[in-house]
Amino acid sequence: MKHAFRHITVIMLLLVPWLGATADGTGRLKNYDIWKDLPTKKLSDMGRRYFDDNNLDSALVCYTIVVNRYYTTPKSDKEEFRRIGVALNELGVMHTYFLVDYEKANRYLLKAKKIAEEFDIPKLLGATYINLCIVHVIDDGTKGDGTVSDYTINLHHHAFEATLAANDPMGVIISASNIAHIASAELNNEILLNDISQFLNYQLPDSMKRFQWVYDYCKAAQEMNRGNYETALSLYNQVLNHVCSTDKNKKSQERFTYGILNDMCRLLFEMHRYQEMLDILDDVAQQSETAGNHELQRVAYQALANYYHEIARDSVTGDHYELLALREKDIMLNQNKLMDARQAEFLFQIDEINAEVQELNTRQRITKIIAWSIAALVLVVLAFLYLLWRKYKQEQEKNRKLYENNLALLAAEEERRQQIIEQQQTTKYQSHQVEEGEQSDLLHRILYVMETSEEIYDNDFSLERLTELVDATSKNYVSQALNGHYHQSFPNIVNEYRIREACRRINDPEHYGQYTVQAIAQSVGFGSYPNFVTNFKKFTGLTPNAYRKQRATQPPADSPD
Repeated sequence: MKHAFRHITVIMLLLVPWLGATADGTGRLKNYDIWKDLPTKKLSDMGRRYFDDNNLDSALVCYTIVVNRYYTTPKSDKEEFRRIGVALNELGVMHTYFLVDYEKANRYLLKAKKIAEEFDIPKLLGATYINLCIVHVIDDGTKGDGTVSDYTINLHHHAFEATLAANDPMGVIISASNIAHIASAELNNEILLNDISQFLNYQLPDSMKRFQWVYDYCKAAQEMNRGNYETALSLYNQVLNHVCSTDKNKKSQERFTYGILNDMCRLLFEMHRYQEMLDILDDVAQQSETAGNHELQRVAYQALANYYHEIARDSVTGDHYELLALREKDIMLNQNKLMDARQAEFLFQIDEINAEVQELNTRQRITKIIAWSIAALVLVVLAFLYLLWRKYKQEQEKNRKLYENNLALLAAEEERRQQIIEQQQTTKYQSHQVEEGEQSDLLHRILYVMETSEEIYDNDFSLERLTELVDATSKNYVSQALNGHYHQSFPNIVNEYRIREACRRINDPEHYGQYTVQAIAQSVGFGSYPNFVTNFKKFTGLTPNAYRKQRATQPPADSPD
């Protein structure tokens, strides 16, 4: 029986004047194409106006257009996202009460919560938490066990904290009154009681003094949790009298009145004052019948049925109220079916529009991704080309310096060559015998042959032939003289002379300009072109082609004589 009264938790949340209202869906959806390009602010104002006038299908279209701008609005436009968040809240409320689709309502509100957190909009966050609380309170009520889940309790706690952080007095009042209502069902919950204590220390601004009764409402829940039932009942009566005498808004008055009566029923049950509880339930049933609120009637009749079955042990009266509750449930189901039939076409078109917009947004995102990917690829290619160009320029500069160094070496070698020729011409040798003390004279003759003889550029030039040309009796003397002077083998010495001559010929376009690099290699005695390239790079630091390119970049005055 105790749990039966907890079902009435949803009463104040379901008491809205347009519950079960239907839209004819005829001719209004065409406004989508007319309205879709209107500014977001104008659409939001139109949606609120239609909502207040119970023109819910038009409000749904307005808010749908606003929400669909979520993916196309620049992230820098905080105010636009705030309006989108408000529209998401309105859609959440409409799907909670009007369309009775709690899953979709929850999705809309979670997206609004994401916007509020991402763009730091405290007031929007507080309002979103309050609406999420409503969805989950109703969802808990439909499960049938009469309890409020820990998740829902935590949502109420977050709503209270968020409204405090936003410095939103109206939000604080609403969240505190909701917490007081839940606390009367979930007794001794530490989270709820701590929030109530914090609210009782909260200072309402002067503009909100008309809601002073919320303090008494929270105080009543606090006293009920402490077991001070008489004090709590007195406070509930004060709150009820205050709401009835001061709240001029009939719809608001009904919501708060039935919520307080619900709490009083719980309290009277705990006090075993069943007759007073029954009087309240009978009164609620009569008033809800007058107002045509079948959900409230069903809950009241079901609570009465549970009492007579479980407490009074009066099965006849219990069955009577059970039948009345089932009747109200059937009426609600038939109304919902009728609403579903009339709204099916309209909602189907809304879903199709949403799907089209999402598909368009997806295509636009894919196009942007492709465009950015291409731009990134172009940047990478440009960066790679720049690095290649930079490396090429560095390589060119390096080659230029190597080439200039080789020119300087060639000039020095040419000067040394002339000195050897002049020295050899003044010294005529007679003896063909080379003793140890005559190695210096032998070296001069060897150097003279190496510097002046064209035979060293023959492919078959050998140490034996050099021995003959210097008129020496033993190639060993010649080899010793070469090693003592050059500190390297005869083949390496010959290759160095040939490479030096190849450089001279490359630098002499007048006589060798028509020669290919390979022809120049053969002309200086290299039978193998790869061998020539290897030796050329070894002695100059450049490949033959790179050397020739450097020569081509030099002005004529730089050419050696």
